[in-house]
Amino acid sequence: MSKNNFKVETTANGQTPKQDTKHKFATVNIAKDKTPTSKVKTLKDKEALKAAREEEYVNRRVNALKRRAKRIGLSEEQTNVKIEELKAQIKAPNNYDITIMFDPADYDMVKQALMNDDITWKLLVTTYGFLEGDAEVLASLRKILPPKSKIYPHVKRKPNVLPTEKPRVRGAKKRTKAEKKALAKAAKTARKTLNRQKGHNTNSEAKERVKAFIRGWEAAKVVRKAAKKASHKAIRKASGTVVHKMHYKRSKSVKMASTDVKQAA
Repeated sequence: MSKNNFKVETTANGQTPKQDTKHKFATVNIAKDKTPTSKVKTLKDKEALKAAREEEYVNRRVNALKRRAKRIGLSEEQTNVKIEELKAQIKAPNNYDITIMFDPADYDMVKQALMNDDITWKLLVTTYGFLEGDAEVLASLRKILPPKSKIYPHVKRKPNVLPTEKPRVRGAKKRTKAEKKALAKAAKTARKTLNRQKGHNTNSEAKERVKAFIRGWEAAKVVRKAAKKASHKAIRKASGTVVHKMHYKRSKSVKMASTDVKQAA
């Protein structure tokens, strides 16, 4: 929307222009009504919304646990025990891996502040540091660190309530040659049995078919060779006999001058 879209009276029709104070492009100060037009969220509404989100999260985790417990074969009583453990774990406070970053000039101040509050660290250098802690440690860091410092908390993952299968380490247990041969033989026998049940040809029948194909191919090869030889012979006969001209070497002896040359002399 532009100012040019608003038509105002001008001196063109002999009247004094009037200032429009209703549209949003008006240049004069207008008393604004501060009554909110949308729904106001009170503290009670925010707390109710937060509780609903937490309940939805817990229900989603519980449903996932039930599905997994059913897959691994837990009974209903065992599943209920695991559900209670999960709810207790969700309500437990979180632990954090905390990264702090600060100005190099504040290094001594940061180090002294951490030592005064008995906060241990994994690594602390002139510009950053790594440490572990819970919500209390995180709150203390926000109080004692210089104003320009930055804090990056990362929530630690809690252990799984249900037992997890350990992944098989590649190369942890190697089979011997005898075991490999036995497994290969058993697999081959199983394949043969399955093929017989399905009505497929056995390996011996397949070998016979391959041998018959090779015999036919060899016979056809002999026939093609004989036909090619006869074709070349017929072509040579039709072309006739070629007699090549004899080539003689040029004589290198001195020739005598002719009679006309002698008379002229």
